[in-house]
Amino acid sequence: MKRRVLLFLVLACTAVLAFAGGRQETSGGGVAKVPMRYYMPGAPTPETDIAVRAINEALARDGVNIDYQPIYIPWDQWVDKINLMLSTGDEFELLHIMEDYIPTSTYASRNYLTPLSALIQKETPNLTGRFEQVLWDSATVKGEIYSVPAFWRDNSGDYEGDTVIRKDKFDQYNIPVPQNPAEVISALTTLQQRWAVEDGIKRYAYEHALNRPPMALHRTYDTWPFYTSLDGIFQVRQNGEANLYYETEEFRKDAEFMNTLYSRGLIHPDILNLPADTINANKQDGEFLLGFMTGPQFTYDLTSRGINGEILKYKMSFDKPMLMNLPLQNSNGIPITTKHPEAGLKFLDWMYSSQANQDLVLYGVQGRHWTPVGTDQRRHVKGPDGNNLYMLDIWMIEYVKYHRFDVDDHSPQEEKDNWLRNIYPDRTVISPVVGFNFDSTPVRVEYANVTAEYTASILPIKVGVIPYTGNLPAAQAKMKAAGSDVVIAEYRRQLTEHITAKKK
Repeated sequence: MKRRVLLFLVLACTAVLAFAGGRQETSGGGVAKVPMRYYMPGAPTPETDIAVRAINEALARDGVNIDYQPIYIPWDQWVDKINLMLSTGDEFELLHIMEDYIPTSTYASRNYLTPLSALIQKETPNLTGRFEQVLWDSATVKGEIYSVPAFWRDNSGDYEGDTVIRKDKFDQYNIPVPQNPAEVISALTTLQQRWAVEDGIKRYAYEHALNRPPMALHRTYDTWPFYTSLDGIFQVRQNGEANLYYETEEFRKDAEFMNTLYSRGLIHPDILNLPADTINANKQDGEFLLGFMTGPQFTYDLTSRGINGEILKYKMSFDKPMLMNLPLQNSNGIPITTKHPEAGLKFLDWMYSSQANQDLVLYGVQGRHWTPVGTDQRRHVKGPDGNNLYMLDIWMIEYVKYHRFDVDDHSPQEEKDNWLRNIYPDRTVISPVVGFNFDSTPVRVEYANVTAEYTASILPIKVGVIPYTGNLPAAQAKMKAAGSDVVIAEYRRQLTEHITAKKK
């Protein structure tokens, strides 16, 4: 009887642990696998579960005793939910980090990430040699590595200032491709009117992310090149001079341009409140006038989605210099809350160790979810809705060494080559901020207040909803009250130290 009771208690405790700590799998020898819960923004594809089972079977065959569990958070909940999880001690093993949104340095300054320098050398030393030092430097804060680079695309030569248009519509209405802000205004006014005649639909221009500066415009200014942080707070010129971006002449030009678009109805009237899913759906379907992109994106083929159209991605003022300022665009960190910080590192090390492993994680089961085409392309299997049965967003975790281009990507060969390496080395200039990670810890309260006030007071001016003239002084006063003077002083101090150290 006692043995039965003891067995019941053991089984009950096992069930409780499985419920409390995530799915508990066991290896063939009966040893419980370590959970590897990977939180990321977005949503799973229809056959994610099938791919996950295949990935875990491959991990087990290779003796990696972890249980891979991708967990998605909707885009509009991502920031709030992740911050809540990290602040309340929720356990998970891998966190996706968008360096151009909330960088590693911000998470590290909040004590949300596990220091990795010693752990990598102990558990996965092969990771060190997979990435160039500039990428590791970009994931380092105060001499300590805090994330693993997701080197999914080479950003060393042309990260700044892409513009995206529906080339077929410009051709149809005989509208020249705009090469400067004035031409953009003229072209979009004509395009919106003529396109709406076809179906009565009013389309708009968009920005990849509202808080980001419109770098496509920056390329056209006489003061280019210069760096503007993607949170919209800081600007750094090539001589190392740092300022608050919204206090610069470039911001005035940006805001007045966007206000012209807004006042002419070329930007959605509810732009500040449009759901991200709506903007992304319009982008994917080509339902836009023009997009200001701040980073690389496939020149995708609309015909693969059953749409007769052509996307063109280009740079205004193309002959001007290319600016390297964000060599690391994405990374993955290990939350401080996990009891098994080695699990995430082992998963990344396994994935990056072979083409087959990466293919499986990104594209799923070969023959069911995708097929290789030649040595560097892939063809996905689509569901009834025209979307991939399985796909993991490559920008979150890919290693570019094993990259395969989608057969539906009909980009020029030059653009594909540029995906893999910098093909503009003679025109590339390096920003003083490369390798610099602002540590907001000394001004944590002020920085949090400034970023919040930026969203409330500066962003409506930046996107054109509120005119620059007559409204900026009041917004600046609110930023000062929030602590902007303290924040920029600390930013300048750290940047000066960084530049001085690089010169030694």
